[in-house]
Amino acid sequence: MIKIGKKHFKYLCIFLLATNLCSIILGFLHYIIGLNIVVGTLFSILIVVSWFLDISLLIFTDYKIVKSNPVGKRINRLGYGFLVVQIIAILFLVGGLFLLHANWFSPLLQYLLIFVGFFSFFVYGAIFSYFNIQALDNREVWKFE
Repeated sequence: MIKIGKKHFKYLCIFLLATNLCSIILGFLHYIIGLNIVVGTLFSILIVVSWFLDISLLIFTDYKIVKSNPVGKRINRLGYGFLVVQIIAILFLVGGLFLLHANWFSPLLQYLLIFVGFFSFFVYGAIFSYFNIQALDNREVWKFE
């Protein structure tokens, strides 16, 4: 069993908030001006790290949260909402990429599906990290030794 303390959990949340916000900023820069191959590669690595750490935050939160506490219940529901958002975002991304090859569908809606699908991962991940950071000081919400 993995033992993680409150201090390490806080560092994980802060790091995740930073990576999600950096992914949002770099995503906008990519859409506006485009990124060269080096920055694009670093951006891709940041995306993958952020996705995996968001999932690990969800797992740790589900394990360490007191679900009978109202704040803990809200954070737990946010975590499950995060999973729903990820599923919907994947469907938006796949649907938008599939419709890129359709001549009969509006290009604006194609790119809008991709845009919403891509950024919903990081916006919701940043929100989830922020709420975890805010609730860390409440001892009744967490099961830390």
